[in-house]
Parts: sequence; C-alpha cells; structure tokens
Amino acid sequence: MDRTREERGRYLALTIVMIGVFMSVLDAVSLNIALPSITSYFQVAVADTQWVVTSYLLVQTCFLIISGKLSERTGQARMFTLGLLVFSASSLLCALSSDLWQLIMFRVMQGLGASMMFSVSTAIIFRIFDVRGRGKALGFLGSTVSLGGMLGPVIGGVLVGTLGWQSIFLVNVPIGLIAAILAVRALKIEETISEHLRMDYIGAVLWVASIGALVLMLGALGGTGTLTTVNGAYLVVFLVTILLFVLRERRAAEPLLDISVFRVRRFSLTAMSMVMFFMSMSLVVILGPFYYEGVLVYGPATVGAIFMILPAITMFGSPLVGRIYDKRRLWPYTTMAHLIRALGFFLMAYGFLILDLPLTLVAFAVMGLGSCLFQTPNNAEMMLSLPMRKSGLASSIQATTRNLSMAVGISLATILMTVMMGSMDYGAIAGGPLAGELARSVAIAVAFGGVLSMIGAMISRMSERGIGKSGDTN
Repeated sequence: MDRTREERGRYLALTIVMIGVFMSVLDAVSLNIALPSITSYFQVAVADTQWVVTSYLLVQTCFLIISGKLSERTGQARMFTLGLLVFSASSLLCALSSDLWQLIMFRVMQGLGASMMFSVSTAIIFRIFDVRGRGKALGFLGSTVSLGGMLGPVIGGVLVGTLGWQSIFLVNVPIGLIAAILAVRALKIEETISEHLRMDYIGAVLWVASIGALVLMLGALGGTGTLTTVNGAYLVVFLVTILLFVLRERRAAEPLLDISVFRVRRFSLTAMSMVMFFMSMSLVVILGPFYYEGVLVYGPATVGAIFMILPAITMFGSPLVGRIYDKRRLWPYTTMAHLIRALGFFLMAYGFLILDLPLTLVAFAVMGLGSCLFQTPNNAEMMLSLPMRKSGLASSIQATTRNLSMAVGISLATILMTVMMGSMDYGAIAGGPLAGELARSVAIAVAFGGVLSMIGAMISRMSERGIGKSGDTN
C-alpha cells in the first residue's frame, strides 16, 4: 500500500512539473499568433511589438543559471512552486496591461517565472524517480514540450479569434494557481538545502550582461541577416563580459557557475550534441514555412498542419523511448538519432529542390523519429554525468544550452537565406517565376542542417563510448 501511495506521489509531482512546463511552452508559442492583434490594439510599430517576445526570451535565458544557483538555498521544489506563482501572477498583469511597455515589463516578470521552473524541472524529475523510471518520466516531460509546441498555434488562434489576445495570458492564471496549490501539498523531494545563500553577485551581473548581449546580438542578426554597427557593439560587450565572467568564476570561492563541470568530458559532449540538435531544428522551423507558403503557395493553416507532424510523433514516441532507455541504457541512442535526423534533413532538402510534397512529409516523420530517440537519452545522460548534488546546475545549464542553441539556429537560418538570395525580395519571389530560386535556397539551408546532424552524431558517439566505463554518480 505504501509503495503504491509513493508511486502515485511521484506521478503527481511529475504532473505538476508537466503543467508548469506546458504552460510556459504554450504561452511562448501561442503568443506569436497574437502579435498582429497586439500591434493593432496598442497601435504601435511591429518592431516595438517584437519586444514582447524578445524580452521574455532574454530574461528567461539570462536567469536560468541564477535560478538554479538560488535553488541550492530555497530548494528545488520551492523554486519551482515560486516560479509557478510568479508566472501566473505576471500572466494576469500581462492581460491587464494598458500599454505596450507595461506588457513588456510584465513579460519580463513572466520570463523570470519561467526561468525558475525550467531551471530545476529536469533536476526534480531526477530526484523523485530512480534509474528504473527516469527515462519514462523524462519521456513524458519531452512529450509535454512537444504537445505545447503542437497545440500552441491552434489554441492561440482560437483564443485570439474569439476572446482577444488577453485570453492567452488569462488562461494561465487558474491553471497556474491550481498547480501551485498542488505543488505546496505534493511536490516533496529529498534534497540537501544550503544554510546560507552563497551568491557570486559580481559573477551574476557579468553573466546577465554577457548572455543578454549574446541574445540581443542573435536577435538583431536574425532581423537583418548582416553584421551591423549595433550587432558589432553587442558582440564586443558579449566577448568582454564573458571573458571577465570566466576569469571571475575561476577565482571565486563560491562561483555562480562551476566551470569545472565542463571538464567532465561526458557532460561537455552531451551539451555540444544538444547544441547541434537545436541549431539544426531551428533551420527547418524558421525556413520551412517560407517554402510551403512562398513556393507551394499554401495557406498558414495548411502549413501549421504540416508542421504538426514532427511534434505529434515526438509526443507519442518519447515516452516509449524512455521506457526502452530505462531497460537498456547502453545503446547508441543519440548517435542513431542524429544520423536518422540527418537522413530526414537530406530527404527534405531534396524534396524541396524537386517540389515533392510527399517526400517532405516523409522527411518530417523521419525527423520526428530521430527527435524521439535523441531528447530523453541525451537529457538523462547530461544529468547522469554530474553528481546528484549538482543536479540543479546541470538542469539549468541544460535549459540555457537549449535556449541559446535555438537562438543561434534562428540567426543562422536568416544569414543563410540572406547570403543565398542576396537582395531579392521575398514578397516579390513568393508564388512567382523566381519561386524556384527560393526553393533552392531553402533546400541548401536545410541540407546544412543535415551536416550539423552528422557533426552531432560524431560528438554523440564520442560521448556514448564513455557510458558504463565508470560508475554513475547518481
């Protein structure tokens, strides 16, 4: 009876974490649908409205490491619960905003709440599940992210079309509060909490400045596709502050980021493998719609349905892969995943080039299979490569790596398109006689995603060779 109750407690805790992650992903994805309505509502420029998205990503990425560090004092369960409350309260304030800059300010708060949740979500899963159930639990968490990404455009479109853009934020409030109440009562994990907060405040300021400059530079590159004076200034600030940060952390008695973890070969290699995964995926997510709308002249609804193939497969496949991983860990999951995804990228590139729609749909399915094989094993191995006492740090680095990799991929996609299409205007090309040039440019960029996946396979293979040679630390 006690064992059954304990098992139920684990899955209730997992459900709470999944709710928080789902809300954050759904909000981030569905908000893109609401940007035109927000622009019209406040009667502002599109460039100003983009800060509603950029501010959230900026704050979330900057504070993931800091939130992970703070969780050593507050406890990971309390940090996640606080994140739920901050995210829910700021969602209400976003809906009540009377002007754009209020909305941006409250989106900053929302990004902070999301960073609190994401920084410890994987670490909590690792603490409440043992080696027999972690893979399955991480699979469910991965499915939650995929489900949020898949339903985001659909739910966002319905809410904005019927109740207005404010409804995207209001829907978070009751769900978040219920999850927070459940978290207070049921999110109990065994962890050692530090008696005193040992925060490297100088290091924290340098970290926020460096990551902030990097995200802003990548965002500016994504908007222009070229290196401008502003981008150059962001680059200089990033290089200077990241150098000062590394020097500071090497000397600090209680560093914000323990740089020594990157000397752990397995940890660094799994992180690099994750970089290749999300960079390559961003190429398809960003450039694919240009092909389907500009070359095949499909409407947004049709394009949205096509792009649901990949997360749908991932949603159902990730828990299955998690169960297999729990039973058979010593298998080259991530190497095979990258190779399968590379095949998917090359198939898609060829399909784009010859205007073969069925082939591109098959390519999406192949990519989905590769994504299933990759995410749960890679996330698990990244966590297992460090001692359990550093689970919060590993979880926050994992989330930061994911965010930055996607930002780099978005900028890379824009730069590739700018280089290949030159001064040609997309609006003039789409659906016209030069649509073939657009198809060729997108195909080459997507093929480059296949190259990144091949590199990822080599990195993963180096990492997987070390699994099982020395005992796990968890």
